[in-house]
Amino acid sequence: MTISITRRAGIGGALSLLAAPDVRANTYPSQQVRLVVGFPPGGGTDALARAILERFREKLGGAVIVDNKPGAGSNLAHEYVAKLGGDGHTLLISSNAQALFPLLIARLNYDPDKDFAPVGFIARQDSVLVGSANAPWPDAKAIVAAAKADPGKVQFGTAGLTTPMHLAGEQFGMLNGVKLTHVPFRGTGPLVTDLLGGHLQLGVSSLTSVQPHFASGKIKAYALAAEKRSELSPEIPTFRELGLGPVEGTIVYTLIVPAATPQDIVRKINGALNDTVRAPDMSEDLRKRGFVAMGGTPEALGEWLTKQRPLWGPVLQAAGIKPE
Repeated sequence: MTISITRRAGIGGALSLLAAPDVRANTYPSQQVRLVVGFPPGGGTDALARAILERFREKLGGAVIVDNKPGAGSNLAHEYVAKLGGDGHTLLISSNAQALFPLLIARLNYDPDKDFAPVGFIARQDSVLVGSANAPWPDAKAIVAAAKADPGKVQFGTAGLTTPMHLAGEQFGMLNGVKLTHVPFRGTGPLVTDLLGGHLQLGVSSLTSVQPHFASGKIKAYALAAEKRSELSPEIPTFRELGLGPVEGTIVYTLIVPAATPQDIVRKINGALNDTVRAPDMSEDLRKRGFVAMGGTPEALGEWLTKQRPLWGPVLQAAGIKPE
């Protein structure tokens, strides 16, 4: 049977469309890839980006640079990336904050649910409830008892408003029916300084920021705000273990891209990410830097993100935090 030239062209075009994803993935990246960080150089997110940069570049098979776009707790970086086309050459290191922005910012110029596609988990940092050397409470249950006896008198400090550590402290109070007074600091450094000096008796901090002071007794750990004990400090019990509720304060670092990014490219980026963070030597390097390597599928990250707003909405409401 003879096929007309027109029909042949149509069949050829259809076949080329079917083959397009493979061709596209094989030629990606075709230009420099930017790994956008929503914080200034020197912070935790920037440190994580630069720690994985060389290996990620190798696994992705192209040039990758870190592009810092700080401002508004990384909201400006999210807004910037959300408005870009989805060719896979601009990636964003995000976190728990992505799902919470609608609860914190009254006017968002993008939709954090619809304007991004999940790629995968990078790493996490657990948070811990700690006390200064002169803190009067022998354990976390004693803190609850003191807060019940004198509502609002017990203060806890964190690195800032609406950070995972702040939310963990508020959740601790909410789950145990007590009112704690939050004292926000401008970063973890000043928080730890005041704990060491005894000017502040209670705080919620990233584990790695306070862990070096445990052995000397200058800072004592009460409870880990995580689902399970940390391999970095396995001696610290979780709030769950202590019967104080499922308090969560884990800082989760994720990788996302504009929603229009083709799924075959998302899969390729995800494969490079997993090959990077799950390599034994990289996992160990991240551990020394205070991170626990994660990895995982885009689907797993998507499911995790959908649970964050329902989880933290009631906590923010109980704390009186409204969108501004």
